[in-house]
Amino acid sequence: EEKYAHPESLISVEELKEMMNDENVVVAGVMVKGKYIPGSVNLEEEDFNAEIAGVPDMRPTAEKWAEALSKYGIDNDDTIVLYDAKNMLLSARVWWVSKYYNHENVKILNGGIDAWKNAGFDTESKPAEREATVYEIKDENPDVVATIDTIKTSYDNENIISLDTRSEKEWKKGHVPATVWVEWTNAIKEDGTFKSASELKALYEEKGVTADKELIMPYCLGGWRAANSMFVLTELLGCENVKNYDGSWAEFG
Repeated sequence: EEKYAHPESLISVEELKEMMNDENVVVAGVMVKGKYIPGSVNLEEEDFNAEIAGVPDMRPTAEKWAEALSKYGIDNDDTIVLYDAKNMLLSARVWWVSKYYNHENVKILNGGIDAWKNAGFDTESKPAEREATVYEIKDENPDVVATIDTIKTSYDNENIISLDTRSEKEWKKGHVPATVWVEWTNAIKEDGTFKSASELKALYEEKGVTADKELIMPYCLGGWRAANSMFVLTELLGCENVKNYDGSWAEFG
């Protein structure tokens, strides 16, 4: 059985239960409503989402992101464990924003809040409040983001792939030329956790999306679903050259 390329980027509810009392671990829900993992903060959409040059659902500015992490009591050297109630969709987006702003240790909770509840672990009705910190962003990492110009390089180069992660209906209505289509939800099992490494590898290999490609650029409508596919490709399958097209169809279309 194949193993995930970077298993440390994904955490099970059992593993989280063991380490959640570590003072250097901050558990953060993303737009969760209702039940929360005890001691976790909860990020709202305005914390990690912005409109840039008329394009919605773009990454936040460095100032806004630092302000959000400070408000939630997160330090630069903390391990952030992200969870949501949407099949890791929102966690992956925030994971990507964290990578863009070079936060070292970020993990996604496999299966999110549902996996936590299914394991019989306690929940709380309100998110926690933590003492504010002063989070500092030192630099940005443009290597994790694709632009409309990088997308155009995929049209006539079979080693550069633009990857449509939207629904079939959206894809059929219009897509980037010469794109490969693999809906992001295909990576998720019925119980809301990620499929195994060998299942994921087969899913993408069938469409010619392999680790030896020069560049793979997932996109969707706003770069959120695409971030989940990017997490799968980089962390679970070990593809090294993957860039999330932040502008996605909202910009391109």
